[in-house]
Amino acid sequence: MPLKPDITSLRFLTVIIAVSFCQVAANVHPPVSRAQERPSFLSEDATWLWPTNASRYMSSSFGETRAAHFHAAMDIGTWGHEGYAVFASRDGIVHRVAIGPVGYGNVIYLRHDDGTISLYAHLLDFHPRIRSVVDSLRLQDYSFEFDRNMEDFEIRFRRGQQIGWTGSTGVGPPHLHFELRTPEGRPFNPKLAGVYIEDTIPPQFSGLAVEPLSYNSTVNGSSRIHRSRPARHSGRYDFGTLEVSGEVGLAVNVFDRANASNNVHAVYELQMYVDDELYFHSRADSFSYGQSRQMFIDRVFPILRDERRGYQRLYLRNSNTLPFYQDTGQSGRLNLPPGGYAVRIVASDFYGNSTQAHLRLNVTEPEEAEISTKLHFPRGYADWRIQNGTVRANEPPATLIWHKNWVRTGPGTTETAGSPEIAIRPLGSFRDEMRIYSSPSGGLSLDIADRLELRKGNRAWVLHRVRPEHPVTIYHDGMRISVNFPLDAFFEPVSMGITGTYPDFTLFPDTEPFRRPATVRILLDEDLRNRDGIGLYRINPRNGRLSHVSSRTDKDGSMITGTIRSGGSYTIAYDTLAPEISHPKIARWTHADRYYATVSVDDDLSGIDYRSAIVYVNGQRGIAEYDPEKKLLVFHHPDFRPQRMNDISVTLSDRAGNTTRRTFTGVRYN
Repeated sequence: MPLKPDITSLRFLTVIIAVSFCQVAANVHPPVSRAQERPSFLSEDATWLWPTNASRYMSSSFGETRAAHFHAAMDIGTWGHEGYAVFASRDGIVHRVAIGPVGYGNVIYLRHDDGTISLYAHLLDFHPRIRSVVDSLRLQDYSFEFDRNMEDFEIRFRRGQQIGWTGSTGVGPPHLHFELRTPEGRPFNPKLAGVYIEDTIPPQFSGLAVEPLSYNSTVNGSSRIHRSRPARHSGRYDFGTLEVSGEVGLAVNVFDRANASNNVHAVYELQMYVDDELYFHSRADSFSYGQSRQMFIDRVFPILRDERRGYQRLYLRNSNTLPFYQDTGQSGRLNLPPGGYAVRIVASDFYGNSTQAHLRLNVTEPEEAEISTKLHFPRGYADWRIQNGTVRANEPPATLIWHKNWVRTGPGTTETAGSPEIAIRPLGSFRDEMRIYSSPSGGLSLDIADRLELRKGNRAWVLHRVRPEHPVTIYHDGMRISVNFPLDAFFEPVSMGITGTYPDFTLFPDTEPFRRPATVRILLDEDLRNRDGIGLYRINPRNGRLSHVSSRTDKDGSMITGTIRSGGSYTIAYDTLAPEISHPKIARWTHADRYYATVSVDDDLSGIDYRSAIVYVNGQRGIAEYDPEKKLLVFHHPDFRPQRMNDISVTLSDRAGNTTRRTFTGVRYN
């Protein structure tokens, strides 16, 4: 469990705000100003209590962009502190409790009489009725992680009763994650249930992205994603005029704010009109957890991956099944006849505050690419070169512009006069026929074969068509490296290749999100086998740092197998240094008559294996809880009472199997 900072300040704040929250139990809110349809599973008299006395400050809203999913809740700010009261929002039974180092951290699920569920996450601690049951179960094997249905224990709370304390477990900073779910387990927007936030501020536009959706599409003469910022005149946002050819898709970076809030929130509703005809309409009411990774195709993935900016697409990808989208008779894709068009984008929050952005599209016919046929393609060609003293072959073609169905050259990549820019041909037949596109506006379709060769100038690569409906395994370097893509590995068909010098490899292009993880297998040469601390790592393209990939070696040490969730560059590295353990401390919880001990832990390469942790204090074993944000290992036992001077013994391994055992004697408790 994380430490509770600055409790004196916290108590003072609690006293100051107590009067402001004396009527929380009454749940008195102004009426919702926007006429929303109340979900059918909620009865008319179902009301929800604001779940904490920490604040009325919404720090994050439902449907916001996260690293790999949509945010499924309303986050409530706790001013950087922990330990505020958390209340049952309605009468209910404790349905489920979970504890872990990431995700929700310490979390309580309450099931209500109508089958709906309210969820309270990142808690510092549970009510003693919950804590005693959970501890008795965890102490059977001293396990840190816990996730169990609790209804058999018949722990019930009335609306407004305290069920826990706010914290920062799972992910920081301190806040309360308050989530509502339908009887079927689908998260839904708490505002639909009448959980009120004062909001009279309309959304704001900060950026527009235009994506070329076919190989011959351009925006202002370029085949790359076009970005622009708006001019603002009298409250109206204007993105100006764009010259467009071929099929394109629009996306916007847009945000909302509530009154007295510095945080930016997701926009509830988006509409796009072309010459006043509705082409796109989305509204973030609910989704299922099985759909949460579709955030990657609801947003512009290359921008999200590189900049963490959530540009929301105003068109549907073919595999997008999210329930946000209203039927307009259009997909939102713009494949318009030549001419001029006025585009209007309307962004609205839940309470009806709205803002409009405008742009004009001048559409022209796309240029036809030049095509030649029956030209010989040299098999097995590789472009070898020296980089940092190492021979590298077939580096990924970073200068090419990739789409799931096509590839083309980018600006400044034209080859010498008379030579082709890019060329492909199908593999697996006797044909030597290929297509060459030498026009600057030309690209080529990749959806011509399951395997094909691609060449740009003097360099060549093999690409494999990976379709969601079929598992595919691709190989590299004489089959010493393989990547297995399972069923539904991607949202839509994509073309993937492997390049690099064994045992390093790059899976390219890194332009499409994975739907399910792939399995990498590397056959280890004799000089790589049975070496201590071997592991698979991904190389961060921005800073070169290594991040450990879940991997293992087989019994005879001849193969390493790993699980990857994205393209990019990977390498084998060796971690032979055990974790560091330092700074022992013993303290008392301020919210309960319990004590705990902590040690700081760190591991630079493979990372802490928190499941390996064993901690004793004064000869008594306890539950070893890991806080990755604070890099703390926390000793927890409900019966622990420290002495004036204490001994702490810790055994801990990293994910490469290196183990540290350390004992601290004479640790003082004041």
